[in-house]
Amino acid sequence: MILASGTLAVGSNFRRFKEETGLLAEGRVREHIAPSPFDYQRNCLLYLPQIPPSQADSDYYDDLAEQIVKLLDAANGHALGLFTSYAAISAVRERLKQRDLPYPVLTLGRNGGHTMSEFMAHPGSVLLAAGAAWEGFDFPGDCVSLLILPRLPFPMPDAVKEQERMKHATLHDFLRAVVVPEMQIKLRQGFGRAIRTETDTCVVSILDHRAAPGKRYHRAVLETLPPLRITRKIEDVEAFIR
Repeated sequence: MILASGTLAVGSNFRRFKEETGLLAEGRVREHIAPSPFDYQRNCLLYLPQIPPSQADSDYYDDLAEQIVKLLDAANGHALGLFTSYAAISAVRERLKQRDLPYPVLTLGRNGGHTMSEFMAHPGSVLLAAGAAWEGFDFPGDCVSLLILPRLPFPMPDAVKEQERMKHATLHDFLRAVVVPEMQIKLRQGFGRAIRTETDTCVVSILDHRAAPGKRYHRAVLETLPPLRITRKIEDVEAFIR
């Protein structure tokens, strides 16, 4: 039995995936991660803002929308925003509507097929999405020159997670063994929307303040993504895309 998808691993470790699928004690399981054919160092840029918006602030969505507008201006649209909640999409969408942007801003709702077709048919469009969009959509070419991740995709608390929490001696152990690895798997899947062919180029922007250098999950983010050039300057984003 072979596990061949690197998006299911944390670094080179499939432990969390095997726990979830009951394969941890299966001795016949063999693991393999094929090297990527993509030149991420050349074709991809990771942007971490110098002053990222903090969800603890009362004007968080105003700050988030302002950051997104700056990125959209630098890329002239051509963007996919992957959110972790539909409430966040709604809050940002309302603020973007007030900015009179020169490109369509679409949100992926129930009529997903129509929205995706509209997004791909109008170069420069912006698509705000959540849920299955993190892993199930394919937008090759310059349709997505900018991938925006407002928040790190941590799993939502539920009854299953509470049961798992009881199996660990401390909250720190639970976070390290379960929560962070699940976030990393989802982050890698979302990152996969950026580069779909060997000629694609894309800026990936993570706006979560917890991903910034020196913050709690910065190292976990870098461990998840392939080696990338990193910038904290919006001018570098504009220069890379144009």
